[in-house]
Amino acid sequence: MRPRVKEIELAVGDRRSEAWLQVHHAANRAVWGDAAQRTSIEEIVDVADRRHEVRRTFLVSEAGSDVVLAAAQTIRRTRENLGTAGLWLSVHPEHQRRGIGSLLLGHCEQTLRDDGCDRIHDHSGSPAEHGDAATGFALANGYRQTLVDLRQDVALPVDEATLDAFDPRPDPTAYVIETSVDGLPEDWLEDRAVLARRMSTDAPSGEIDLDEEDWDAERVRQLWNTPSPVWGVESVARHVPTGRLVAFTDIVVRPGQPDLAVQSDTLVLREHRGRALGLAVKLANLRALQRERPDATTVRTWNADTNTHMIAINERMGFAVTGWTREWAKHL
Repeated sequence: MRPRVKEIELAVGDRRSEAWLQVHHAANRAVWGDAAQRTSIEEIVDVADRRHEVRRTFLVSEAGSDVVLAAAQTIRRTRENLGTAGLWLSVHPEHQRRGIGSLLLGHCEQTLRDDGCDRIHDHSGSPAEHGDAATGFALANGYRQTLVDLRQDVALPVDEATLDAFDPRPDPTAYVIETSVDGLPEDWLEDRAVLARRMSTDAPSGEIDLDEEDWDAERVRQLWNTPSPVWGVESVARHVPTGRLVAFTDIVVRPGQPDLAVQSDTLVLREHRGRALGLAVKLANLRALQRERPDATTVRTWNADTNTHMIAINERMGFAVTGWTREWAKHL
């Protein structure tokens, strides 16, 4: 029978939603093996709500069958970069190279056009430096590579003596390091919004032109202080003379994979760089993670391959390259 695309609503405990998610997991395992990342419907729904994203979910199946052959989700923002969408698309390994991926991709692209988007910004990953089947698929469908990110992992726990050896110990009369677990203090929120706003344009984005994100204290509060199944820890550097936060880093542990901690964003304001604050906040966060979440066995992070400074900081902490992620863009 001919495969067909169908839109569904994701819901926790829904059998079809779980079947949709298992396609993504199967495709990821085929590429990464035991190092494949996992997620959960609970997390996907939660993150979309807290980020105020509009997500539409699609699957491919054959008429009269409950077997999900391919799965996708389009992701649209509602506060800035309204014309740029994200896309998450996977084809089950047993059903690849049958045109199913192209069928689903074409449907998602048309849906995004209809929703007012004119550009897709997506990514694919592989443990192979020069790409895998996803690279060929993206190129064949008119996507261009905009950036390459290195994936780096470190095994936990990292010995305390090793952390001490790398700790830059900033001058306490100039900077103090503060850490918060599973939520941010109210007196951080205004400055944390400034840092998030700067992060949105300071982080390497390749050839993609993105608008500065519109962050304020309330948006930070909704993202980090709203009850969530995602656990987090964050460390910041406070500039003592002004009392302002000038650097931050965060780590999250997701319910679908509690043994993996993901280090997502790290930023030091330009005017405070060159003082090892990035290393200082990362070490503080790693210590807190090991203290609070002994079930985590790996920390994983990504950086643009051009961000040699941050990659070098990670290497000093024991991180090793375990894969590459390619970022793709297409004008619709």
